[in-house]
Amino acid sequence: MGLFGRLFLPLIAVLAAAGIWLAAEHERDTVFAVAGRDETAPGAHSPAAGPVRPDPSQPVTQSPERPARERFARAFDKSDARPRVAVIVTGLGLARDTTFRAIEETAPEVTLAFSPYADNLAPLVDRARERGHEILLAAPMEPADVRRRDAGPAALTVNHSESATRRRLNWMLGRVPSHVGIIGDLGDRFARDAVAMRPVFDEIAAKGLLYIENRLEMPEPGSLRSDVPAAAVTVWLDRDLSGDAVDREIAAAEAQARSGGSVVALARPYPLTLARIAAWMKTFDGKSLVAAPVSAVVKGGL
Repeated sequence: MGLFGRLFLPLIAVLAAAGIWLAAEHERDTVFAVAGRDETAPGAHSPAAGPVRPDPSQPVTQSPERPARERFARAFDKSDARPRVAVIVTGLGLARDTTFRAIEETAPEVTLAFSPYADNLAPLVDRARERGHEILLAAPMEPADVRRRDAGPAALTVNHSESATRRRLNWMLGRVPSHVGIIGDLGDRFARDAVAMRPVFDEIAAKGLLYIENRLEMPEPGSLRSDVPAAAVTVWLDRDLSGDAVDREIAAAEAQARSGGSVVALARPYPLTLARIAAWMKTFDGKSLVAAPVSAVVKGGL
């Protein structure tokens, strides 16, 4: 091959390949007429439309994400005027068999509260949500008598700084997925301290959560924040584990629901308690009561 061939044949090949590529690109970027359409009509072979660009003269609006207390809430008919009974089973996650029984044996309207000390909670929470349960974080808080009640090594205590309280709370929140809010676990001393609770309410408000007050030993109402949807536990179904005692608490819960429009009752996942709750909730229709997730009984919030 002469000098001409060695110099110009590769160039010719490159130009030919470029021509083929340009033709292909032109074909890819062209919208052709569908069958039956007049191909001579204006726009029959118009260029394909690219990405739609926003009109700079129009304001850009974004739909705000709903708060977690709504995104993870169980659906409830707010127009139902019957007295609402919200039952929370707390202390879940640590004993797996007990937790499975609570998930499977209670009605979907029962709210389940999980301990942040439990490992590998995601599968349990996923199953609970599949069954229709709302989820709470059971946040350990300093009790009134630390010698009798141990809230564990990560509990919120009155002696911690505000930043330490926020760190501990956020660690807990990260342990329990898909929750609508928190309920205090033990916590009588901590929950009564307005200064100690301030960063807790700040975090709850910022994250769009709800708060359930639970102070077993000193149950008089505390100071709740108006910008945080909240309710208070007023009935402890299994403070005494005898069957008659649980039935008395059930009667008290019904009376409070009728007088106040709603009640929040708390229980631990003891077999006797779970059986009593299941039997009790089957009677609601005949008593003109309605089982409600806890998100349906909170008040306040912005």
